[in-house]
Amino acid sequence: MSVKVFISYSHADDDLLDRLHKHLAQLRRDGTIIAWYDREITAGRRLDDTIGTELEDADIFLACASPDWIDSNYAYETEFKRALEKEIQGTAVIVPVIFKPCDWLSTPLQQFRALPKDGKPITEFTNQDVALLDVVTGLRALARQRSTTEYKGQADVAQVERPVSRYRVQREFDELDKRDFVETAFKEMYRFFEASVAELNSIEEIECRLSPLESDYFSCTVINRGVKRGFETVHVRKGGTWGAIDLLFGEHNQSNTSNGGFSVVADNYQLALSPLMFQFGGREEDVLNARDAAKMVWDNLLSKVGIEYA
Repeated sequence: MSVKVFISYSHADDDLLDRLHKHLAQLRRDGTIIAWYDREITAGRRLDDTIGTELEDADIFLACASPDWIDSNYAYETEFKRALEKEIQGTAVIVPVIFKPCDWLSTPLQQFRALPKDGKPITEFTNQDVALLDVVTGLRALARQRSTTEYKGQADVAQVERPVSRYRVQREFDELDKRDFVETAFKEMYRFFEASVAELNSIEEIECRLSPLESDYFSCTVINRGVKRGFETVHVRKGGTWGAIDLLFGEHNQSNTSNGGFSVVADNYQLALSPLMFQFGGREEDVLNARDAAKMVWDNLLSKVGIEYA
């Protein structure tokens, strides 16, 4: 089954897009991907409507990052904004392809694994074909993963998961497994907040402030200027009282208090997060992945400042 790739780019980078398109030839020929970009629009079709339809159908959003792409009102402000929403919904994967040196690490792109390897710009390679081959290799792995597995969170283009199996294998989890799980879950929760903040900041009279990710802490403040008490902060701490993720609402991060958190639970097959002492609907019997845990915290933060989903 082919995976649909939406290529978002700036027309100022047409030369690099042409080279990329040629390198994708075998992926198209063998049916691994169906690549689309706005040159596919034929005469007489409405530009915005066509782009919107293609973006909604896309499985992978290829963000061809460059100074011109970041400066583009349409590619960055419209296409990328919708791609972030789809990523949060779990209906698309965002893959930055770094065309040229630019400040992409200061944008929401920084939360996603970039191509070529280590996010080195294609134009900085002595042989750009080597860089583009790395892009193709990463996309082939990701496309195979998308076509054989159910999407759960942001996929890693450098690692192909095994196809979904109808078998479950029991295993035991030691403290090192649990520690690694907490580390990964904490970072994934931050990525969820980062994408959500980028989406919410586009709404008039709403302001979100997300602190930089530290080894064991981040905070997020949401301000709704449309209501009298539209201000709240959540502090998310790794470890703490509950041994996994610790939470505190309020302006100050007080180390000796908590409003709840998540512990690590395990059955015979997997590790998960379980909410403890939550004041907002979480139950100890709930078993959550990192993304669902982040959404639980995010939704409660929004409710405290008068924001809900349409």
